[in-house]
Amino acid sequence: MKRNIYLSKKALGEARRILTESFAWSEYREKETVGVPDAVGRVLAEAVFARFSSPHFHAAAMDGIAVKAEDTFGVSETNPKILTIDQNAFYVNTGHVMPADTDAVIMIENINTLDQEQVQIEGPAFPWQYVRKVGEDIVATELLFPRNHRVTPYCIGALLSGGVFEVAVRKKPRLLIIPTGSELVDWRGMDPQDLKPGRVIETNSFMLGKLTEAYGGIFERHAKVEDDVETIAQAVAAAVEDTFDMVLIVGGSSAGSHDYSRHVIDRLGEVLVHGVT
Repeated sequence: MKRNIYLSKKALGEARRILTESFAWSEYREKETVGVPDAVGRVLAEAVFARFSSPHFHAAAMDGIAVKAEDTFGVSETNPKILTIDQNAFYVNTGHVMPADTDAVIMIENINTLDQEQVQIEGPAFPWQYVRKVGEDIVATELLFPRNHRVTPYCIGALLSGGVFEVAVRKKPRLLIIPTGSELVDWRGMDPQDLKPGRVIETNSFMLGKLTEAYGGIFERHAKVEDDVETIAQAVAAAVEDTFDMVLIVGGSSAGSHDYSRHVIDRLGEVLVHGVT
């Protein structure tokens, strides 16, 4: 096999442009439905809209008594007012549903308890004081997240609160990583004392695999392939016929006499970039 020559070196930006324009990544990805807690790190295939409001009822925002604000107008330290429990004053805790015909909460710290049936207040309340109104956080039908949004742990609370329990996400791309090179040694099960000059511990496939996972993909590692153009070509052809979305040949892409990656790709398809400056 003759030595490789670089066909035409491309700048990094140009190489990226060729890659993204040659493959419609976002368009061909199929979608699948997953539970919201399992969607972290996934990319939404569809826009997501709230199914109901949060909160979906008027809720007390403080511990105290719920009142009708109008009943407290004019109250002051010099003009206190006595309220009757379960008539015009209702004990509530934070998060409780506001009783009918009430629209304000007076904090428990601002209440003088006279007995089990009566309390005294020394200040007025304004409408919706210490009340979380319907839709304060999320309004039903509003857009929560657009298509192609990457779901984060913070998104989970918003989705569940908005009544969304499942979302459509793009399927994770599957990658096959093929390490090539007759000099490579698998570190698993080897004795470091036996590493001879000229032999190299194979690390790139493991690093690239974990980078794949970090960016949302799934990888499989092919067993090491010797520096033989036919063997490499067979491994790549089999991977392309499988359901893998991407095949990475690790090594053999430079200008050495045993660098066969370009020959394999040229045989099976088209070399878009050979060399990045």
